[in-house]
Amino acid sequence: MIRNIKINTMNKTYFFMTYICLMMSLLLFSCDNKSTPEEVFPDGQIVIVYDNDVHCAVDGYAKLVALRNQQERIADYVTTVSCGDFANGGVVGASSKGELIVDIMNEVGYDVVTLGNHEFDYGTEQMFNLTDKLNANVVSSNFKNCQTDDHVFPAYHIVNYGNVDVAYLGFTTTSTGTSVMFEDGNGNQLYTLMRNEFYQNAQNVIDEVRAEGAEYVIALAHLGDLEQDGGHPNSVGLINNTNGIDAVIDGHEHSIIEERFIANKDGKPVLLTSSGSYFQYVGMVSINTNGTVESMLVDLASGTVPTDANTQQFVDNVKEEVNLAGQRVVGHSEVFLTVYDDEGNYVANKQEVNIGNFCADAYRSYTGADIAVINAGGIRAEINVGDVTFNDVLAMHPYSNEIVTATITGQQLADALEFSVSSLPDGVSAFLQVSGMKFEVDASIPSPVVFDVENDIYSHVGNGERRVSNLQIIDPETGDYSPVDLGCTYTLASVNYLLVNWGDSGILRHAEPDGEYWTTDVEAITYYIDRLGGKIDSRYENVEGRIVVKY
Repeated sequence: MIRNIKINTMNKTYFFMTYICLMMSLLLFSCDNKSTPEEVFPDGQIVIVYDNDVHCAVDGYAKLVALRNQQERIADYVTTVSCGDFANGGVVGASSKGELIVDIMNEVGYDVVTLGNHEFDYGTEQMFNLTDKLNANVVSSNFKNCQTDDHVFPAYHIVNYGNVDVAYLGFTTTSTGTSVMFEDGNGNQLYTLMRNEFYQNAQNVIDEVRAEGAEYVIALAHLGDLEQDGGHPNSVGLINNTNGIDAVIDGHEHSIIEERFIANKDGKPVLLTSSGSYFQYVGMVSINTNGTVESMLVDLASGTVPTDANTQQFVDNVKEEVNLAGQRVVGHSEVFLTVYDDEGNYVANKQEVNIGNFCADAYRSYTGADIAVINAGGIRAEINVGDVTFNDVLAMHPYSNEIVTATITGQQLADALEFSVSSLPDGVSAFLQVSGMKFEVDASIPSPVVFDVENDIYSHVGNGERRVSNLQIIDPETGDYSPVDLGCTYTLASVNYLLVNWGDSGILRHAEPDGEYWTTDVEAITYYIDRLGGKIDSRYENVEGRIVVKY
């Protein structure tokens, strides 16, 4: 809710000195960034409290509220915004498909919100359910209906602060369109994130809000400041290719940017800021009475940030509700299932790991498919030695994917595996952990994979020497392996994210789903543990040589 608290106007220095005394851990930078040619300055200080990429780190919300309450005692106007990726990434979100997170956000009271790619993890229909439930202005300047060319959500929201209007625009990463196919059952595209027209569309929206009288323009972006895989637009590009934005509050890359200035299309400095992820920090952007726009980050781990008791109680009640439901023990593990190597390096995205074998085996067991795969990015937590609870499994698979089966030829499988290892020695989310097969990889061979940058998909395997060799398929009756038959058709089990939504750049897009949705990935795992007699035993202590990589 927008707080228009009119008290004695504090100047910039007093505001930040007072806040330093309260927090003892803040850094502040400023720049004379006059936002409009008319030099219209606010009659009182405007503070925008923001978060990005919270990913279900729910204990941070009570601290955000406490910080906002402090600002309401200092500044004239306070607004609370989010730059997306709040609905998934943890048990509270995954257990409720984001709905309990929205309940918490409604308790906090957000004014303006834009969407991150993970708001679409539960499907487009559920995304709409969440935004309908959210008591905030949802803005997205680049999410459009393909049939009508209308914005699905308002492209912007204008807030009046005394003598000035501030427009809040929203931008969602265009890579979302490759991880969730916005199509109906007949293959017709329903929505677009306007990748090819992104910057021109942004300028059009900026011009529109300026024409409506907005003296300041704040972009709530979920784009990332770094160069994006596949050439997707980022926040630096948004600034470089437009004029009229005063500040970009960014998310997606989990970058920690207290204050950075980027030249816009006209060479004028534009503020860029981002607060990391998982409530490492809460950000604050200040539009001051002299026209300067500046930002600061508050370290929530510093131990100096207070907690709002009422909000924390609400969060604790939600967590207790989730924990009681999720404390059910589904089995026991005698081994540590991990995504790391012995040196503590994350390697699930570049080599075989025991937890990948376990998950892929579970999918194959549940469906009876010939083979199964899971992308490295779909495994989000480890399984420790000891009792395994439903919450443990949910933390490992928080995205509520469903297990799907498909047909795939031996040649298509060989191509998909070639896609999977094309980035080695670098890791990639699309790296496939496998079941029912084994193969060798020579990463010293230049990858022959052709990647379609414009559409952000794996296109095909070129004519060069392949990295993958000695691909073999297991006989489920004997346990023996035999060479793959490139002309044969196999049944493949995986998650709908890969087989239906063409996630991870369409690595499995050439497989043909059979329309069978078996169960959720979480239920497949719990079923498999039960089938193992309730015990994950020593067979998973080490990797088996399913993927042998040499450099």
